Amino acid sequence: MARFVATLVLAILLDSCSPAPVYRSQPGSAPASPRKAQSSGDRGRNKKPPPVIRPKAPAHPVDLDKISTDKAYQIGIASYYGKKFHKRKTANGETFDMYKVSAAHRVLPLGTVVKVTHLDNGRWVVVKVNDRGPYVEGRILDLSFAAALELEMVKQGTARVMIEIVEAVD
Repeated sequence: MARFVATLVLAILLDSCSPAPVYRSQPGSAPASPRKAQSSGDRGRNKKPPPVIRPKAPAHPVDLDKISTDKAYQIGIASYYGKKFHKRKTANGETFDMYKVSAAHRVLPLGTVVKVTHLDNGRWVVVKVNDRGPYVEGRILDLSFAAALELEMVKQGTARVMIEIVEAVD
């Protein structure tokens, strides 16, 4: 019985210490007091939900029917990499940052700037090749997480892409 009472007291203390989320109703307004927003009887019932943020128009809208592969250096499957390699050294000596746009290619000279177009949705991003890879058979390019977000390929993990050289390195 003593153990039950001690557990109950500890649970009540921990519950009273947990911070409540603070939502602002309008930009610049003062946050509501977390204790006023929650009374013991209506916990979570009368709260306003957080605002829904709608995505903006695509950053690089392209008509899929107008994509030309005439200037393509390479067409194939791209993937992306992130957490496992975040803050590690790349092949050119830079520190890999998954939140910045970059790419890994097997043979393109390091420092080459390429335009990568997602052939299924028309989105594109310009990246610098700063690493070697991908090391998975059948893939032509590894993109950083940020570049994959731009191409809207994070959920799928891979995408059919076209690589065009924007700025070659001698």
